[in-house]
Amino acid sequence: MVIIDFILEVIGYTTARLILPLITRGKVRVEPASSTETGFNWLGFKRVSDGALLCHAPMEGWFGLIPWVLVIALVVLIA
Repeated sequence: MVIIDFILEVIGYTTARLILPLITRGKVRVEPASSTETGFNWLGFKRVSDGALLCHAPMEGWFGLIPWVLVIALVVLIA
């Protein structure tokens, strides 16, 4: 479980924190790891006062792993 937590919380969170705002041009932001925000929907998003979406911390890890899974799949497919 420690390895999965590390992958989700460190690699996935960091990737999501860097990539989600770039891909969505700032329309989706990532919740800080130490935030106590509530009111997220079942997909892990919440609309904030400026109209942007805020992504919940546990979901960020999963969203952040998507690019890594695609890169690994591409490497395996090519190799």
